[in-house]
Amino acid sequence: MGNSTGSMFYMVLIFIVLYVAGVAIYGGFKAFQKWREQIRDRKFRSEEQGRSQK
Repeated sequence: MGNSTGSMFYMVLIFIVLYVAGVAIYGGFKAFQKWREQIRDRKFRSEEQGRSQK
């Protein structure tokens, strides 16, 4: 029982590291989706402008 605080500290530290890594991965994934959507929107807008000018 004497060394339980050390192992508990490492468990909390690992939890925090995994949480931060998960948030970073999720944020990167959402940024990638937004970037892809912006490219798709730009392409769609340029096609629409091409049709309206004809």
